[in-house]
Amino acid sequence: MDDELDQVRQYDLGPISVNNFGEKYFFNLNRNSFDRVSAGVLFDAKFGKDLFAEDTLNVVIGTDSGLLPKYLQSKFLPKGTRYLFIEPEGVLQALKQNQLLDGLDEKILCVGLEQWPEAIKNFKINDYLYINAVRSYNAICAQDDYIEEYAELSWHITEVLSQLHWQISVELGSEAFIARQIINLADNQRPAKVLEKAFVDKTVLILAGGPSLDEVLPWLRSHRNDVVVFAVSRISRQLLQANIEPDFVFSVDPTDLSFDISKEMLEFSSKPIFVYSYHTVPTLVNQWHGLGFYLGPRLPWPSPLNVANIGSAGPTVTNTALSVAYHFGFKRIVLAGVDLCFTKEGFTHATGSDEQLAGPRFNLTSLQVETNAGFMAPTSCDFSQAILSLGFQAKQLSGMGCRIFNISGGSAKVENIEYLPISEIEFGDGSINVAEIVAERVSESAEHSKYHKQILDELGRAQFQIKGIARLAENARRVNDEMYSADGVIGNYKDKKRLDQIEKKFKREHRHYSRLVKSFGIRSFIKLTKAFNDEAWSAEEAKQLGNVFYDAYREGAAKLMCLLDDAVERVKARQQEYADVPDFGLIMEQYRKDRSFGRARLWKATAAEVPVDVRAQFADFEKRFLDIVHDKHTRHFAKAKSQGNLSSLKQRAGLLFKHKKIEELSDLLISLSKHQDQQAVEPYRHLITGYLAELQHASAQALDAYRQIVDGGGVLVEQALIRIADIGIDSDDAHTANLALQCLSQLNPVYLPLYAEMQRLHGDVMVAIDAYNNYIGQFPSDTLAQIKLANLYTEQGIYDAAIMMLDYILAQKPDLEVALTMKAALVSAGF
Repeated sequence: MDDELDQVRQYDLGPISVNNFGEKYFFNLNRNSFDRVSAGVLFDAKFGKDLFAEDTLNVVIGTDSGLLPKYLQSKFLPKGTRYLFIEPEGVLQALKQNQLLDGLDEKILCVGLEQWPEAIKNFKINDYLYINAVRSYNAICAQDDYIEEYAELSWHITEVLSQLHWQISVELGSEAFIARQIINLADNQRPAKVLEKAFVDKTVLILAGGPSLDEVLPWLRSHRNDVVVFAVSRISRQLLQANIEPDFVFSVDPTDLSFDISKEMLEFSSKPIFVYSYHTVPTLVNQWHGLGFYLGPRLPWPSPLNVANIGSAGPTVTNTALSVAYHFGFKRIVLAGVDLCFTKEGFTHATGSDEQLAGPRFNLTSLQVETNAGFMAPTSCDFSQAILSLGFQAKQLSGMGCRIFNISGGSAKVENIEYLPISEIEFGDGSINVAEIVAERVSESAEHSKYHKQILDELGRAQFQIKGIARLAENARRVNDEMYSADGVIGNYKDKKRLDQIEKKFKREHRHYSRLVKSFGIRSFIKLTKAFNDEAWSAEEAKQLGNVFYDAYREGAAKLMCLLDDAVERVKARQQEYADVPDFGLIMEQYRKDRSFGRARLWKATAAEVPVDVRAQFADFEKRFLDIVHDKHTRHFAKAKSQGNLSSLKQRAGLLFKHKKIEELSDLLISLSKHQDQQAVEPYRHLITGYLAELQHASAQALDAYRQIVDGGGVLVEQALIRIADIGIDSDDAHTANLALQCLSQLNPVYLPLYAEMQRLHGDVMVAIDAYNNYIGQFPSDTLAQIKLANLYTEQGIYDAAIMMLDYILAQKPDLEVALTMKAALVSAGF
């Protein structure tokens, strides 16, 4: 019965179906998506105008049997926009063989994963990334993924694009980094360089958020006084639960999401010391109640206040902590929770984290890395890149006399980092009084008033410069408008000379601040150099090019000015915190604007006399602060939960079964016990149990598992029936195979030909003929099924019907040799 099994696989894509609108598509890719409405109507509803923005690179997983690229081509393709479609290799070849991708515009490209690197290079993806104009979508076939081929492809491309976005943001120096830097000016008082070489030749334990953190916390509780502890901010929740406080806590990320995962650090006592990048999310910086030291430059323009400092090494907070450990003088650095891979069950972070609480992650690609213990573990594209950067950094630090260890066997193996279980590491520094060492370098009575005055002076100079740049840009915009005649020719060269003079002023009088405006609005400037200029510039567009240039200056200056004005107000509010008679209204308003409600409790501890009405506001702010810190339903938690959705679970289980990954399937089955909704995962548990039983040649157990899915109804019934039919065919169990195929053919007509063949083989010819006719009625262009029906008619002596079927085939394909031969044989036999 191997032929029948092959037929199941042959129908992975299904036959080519034609809907009432004459549109062709592989039935099993799109099923009934295009039954009632045309592809164009459905695409309009699904995507709207999203796919038609100018100067955009659209990356689309799947082509909907070629209908989506043809739909785009039927429209007016926008200027400077390109479309890159990615299909699984087998689907791509089938589409090409059936001419479903023929005649596409050069702006539309359909490739497989192997051609992806060359395709993104030819389509200048970096140019689009520079202007933040790369968009990714899943076609309808990829959203439904009936063939279980699109999920991993989509996960992989999403990770790759995310990594590329991050790399470009770092190259450009994002507006967000500069904006955060200016917001943090009011609080970036102490540079971390103050503590350089304060811990010469000591040992430090760096804690990150990977699953192996669970292994070290019990050990750390009993050895807390023996070691200096650095902790990334995202593990603050776990440390609080373990009743452990670090000596130093680190954060670098400028996003609000970073606050969501780190906010519990604000519940530490004032003993830990906060070391953070100059661009760290302000709600962590301005609500911290202990000592804080910033990394990197204080100001985004040249200034005497940009004192020598330790840099904020990236790309991750772990890289930063490692760099700081070296600069602080530590020569032995021990890593825990720096895993850069997932557990076998699909967990990415330690117990207590949002990721762990959200349940196991199912949208894992097949990317794996070797661990310190020698087994392979799943990882992601960004973790894979982090392994390389960490290895490079470890090599540099090792060359400067550091030794770096990782205590976890389950962590990814990284070059120049030694694996040593924590029980074997001798810290040997004795009890280290971190507070005492730091106090020798830092005066508690910091000169706040002097610092705030210096910052206000700097901000005043910057405001003066930016106003000058804005005025120049305004003048240049006006001159550029007046310079061109109606036909696009420069009418007055004096105007051109005035523009040249303005350009010189930008470069001479406002040199550093012009660069700042440009870097702040860099994406607007980059838009001037489009990835593809599909048409020659018109006269009006030539003038507009100049306008866009000066508008970019104006817009950049306006955004920057707004930030500077806000920064001045913030510093003035800080001055009031130290005033003999504070302006409580100004202070409270600033806390409200910055959502820094926790600053109220910080100030409350030092403020001398507080009016009654202000005390009430303090109490309200403290309540709001605690509500925010204790709120577990954050955007980050929602994002973590989305990575464990059950559609991804079905797809991952199917991928592992296809590639015969018994161990990974067993791990996936175990992970289901950690899922929040045990009732929802029950059919998936049966499916994976069945897969494992099949791979271990236990057919009876597999059938039992699959039948429980069928008996329960609901999700996964089709997957279970496919496996039951497969087992029945493999074991020559005609009854089982036949019953499963009958049910399958009622669920999905793509299985009707296989059901028909089973009936033919077992002598139930009329049922086979009915099944074929039913199928051909739904898929009238499937010539293979029609030939098989004509053969069946001939075998049964129903010659009139056979000839009618062959005539029908030849009306569509007059030169089809097999049909011509069959008809000639019937005619010569006198039928």
